[in-house]
Amino acid sequence: MKAFRILSLLSCIALALAFAFACANEDSQEKNYKYEVVFIGDSITANWVNPDKGGHPEFFTSNNFLAMGYSGKTAANLKKLFKASVINENPRQVVILAGINDIAQNDGKYVSNEEIRDNIAWMAAEATNNGIRVVLCSVTPSTRFWWSTSISHPEKTIVELNKLIKALADEKGYAYADYHSALVGADGGILSTYSDDAIHPNQAGYAVMEGIILPIIQAYK
Repeated sequence: MKAFRILSLLSCIALALAFAFACANEDSQEKNYKYEVVFIGDSITANWVNPDKGGHPEFFTSNNFLAMGYSGKTAANLKKLFKASVINENPRQVVILAGINDIAQNDGKYVSNEEIRDNIAWMAAEATNNGIRVVLCSVTPSTRFWWSTSISHPEKTIVELNKLIKALADEKGYAYADYHSALVGADGGILSTYSDDAIHPNQAGYAVMEGIILPIIQAYK
């Protein structure tokens, strides 16, 4: 009986040591990331690092962030680029801002808000499966697309899409950055203070967005 107790004690010690080693190894792997955050999106993300477009490249360089912005791309396009742009870059977190070009029908077809949400959900799930924390973003406000004038009242569609994105974040436990509420004017479009073309943020607009997203990112550290 005494020998059995000694063996049991030794087994418990061995299990405890193995657990401690596994936790230490997991912590080590967690710190082995290339970027703190990868931002993936369309021209709004691309312009964010372009000072000629009102962007703040220092926001990214000083925080070990990477902007992967693709002008004109829809959520479906970004889904195809997600592995190369996000997973392979090995970030701790990903910030996903997509959907406005779907509403503008940049791929030449109507895309429902539910389909846009589903493509965003796919990207978020891929990130989660690879150990990357997800931050979903509301689509920024606009009342018109100067390159797609046949689309009327996109501000209403944007609001409805943002409800779906927020519901997805709540359901899956993703963080949510609400840019829309901070940038929107009484007409449902982006305030002229924050945009020079009624669609893309300017320097002041990006400053507002940074003030929203940075605390969300830092809360995970």
